[in-house]
Amino acid sequence: MKSLRFGSYSTSYRQEMRLIRTKAMAIWFVIMSAALIYLPWVMTQHQIFGMHLTRHETLNMNMTQINFTLLYVVGALGLNLLTGYTGLISIGNAAFYAIGAMVAASVGIKWMHLPFLVVVLTAGLAGAIVGALVGLPALRIRGIYLLLGTLALHFIMLYSFLKFQADYFGIVGVIFNYPKVFGWRLNTDMDWYFFLLAFAAIALLLVKNILRTRHGRAFIAVRDHPIAASAAGINVSQVRVLSFSISSFIICASGATYVWYLGAATQDNFQLSLAIAFIAMIVIGGEGSLVGTVLGAILWQLFPNALVAFAEMSGGVSPGVADYVHTWQTQITKIVFGGLILLVLMFAPTGLTGLWHKVKQAFVRWPYTT
Repeated sequence: MKSLRFGSYSTSYRQEMRLIRTKAMAIWFVIMSAALIYLPWVMTQHQIFGMHLTRHETLNMNMTQINFTLLYVVGALGLNLLTGYTGLISIGNAAFYAIGAMVAASVGIKWMHLPFLVVVLTAGLAGAIVGALVGLPALRIRGIYLLLGTLALHFIMLYSFLKFQADYFGIVGVIFNYPKVFGWRLNTDMDWYFFLLAFAAIALLLVKNILRTRHGRAFIAVRDHPIAASAAGINVSQVRVLSFSISSFIICASGATYVWYLGAATQDNFQLSLAIAFIAMIVIGGEGSLVGTVLGAILWQLFPNALVAFAEMSGGVSPGVADYVHTWQTQITKIVFGGLILLVLMFAPTGLTGLWHKVKQAFVRWPYTT
């Protein structure tokens, strides 16, 4: 029997399991793919279909910032799998980035000189092992105590990276050369963009498919009600350790790619502010949402540049405002993000994704909505 759709609801299991379930989704997928492929030329040439764009109209964004956004998408994706889908609080993203960096330096630079893709996978596997070990305390501790445990991991790994750097690379830090992917050298931001775009797409597809499996549904069940999940036959302990392991695999692979893109890594690249940034991304974008992960990472990178663009555009009208914004840009950004997180927690716990779904459902159900 042919499946029918009403609004945005699926009417068969086969339709529900598809990655692209409707014609509208297929059209949006094609449009977004074309836009992402065309984006580097817009950023580098400052024009779209022959129409010139000013720096302000592109919100002062450049390819380097877009590449960092893609890296943050993957890192936040791993954290969201753990926190948003399994309900385990962690502040260890920067620590796992440091693990990924040490593995990348060890097997890619210092000793084994493995190919770049093999290095990324090796970093992911090392992260999965460490993540499984770190996940063991999650069998007994919850909430703030688990958060403090991952915070302890952060400072342990920060010291470990500093010791590793001092013993084998010196005070200048770990220096990474230009990597090659199937003979393609990544030595420009545009080359890196297409690699990182594919990297982020593969990570999103991987997590999406994991969530569609029995294990993925177990993650959500444990998050929503661990006692009920256990009564339903789910091994809660195993699910939590597995979630930590998969999440750490993704984050460490992102960390290895992150330092290779930077070209050099020191202890300063893995400060606590980086871990807090990832938490802010998933809170603002929406916990337990893949789309929210992407939106949160984009907003985290986009807003400071938009703030500078606003200051420059307001210079002709009010030079005092422009000077004030330029002088206090960092402080204003932190205040706005802090206020945004508070507003999200109080009035929109599902983040930007939840707001979007409410708007979409209002249009779908109109005029039967109030």
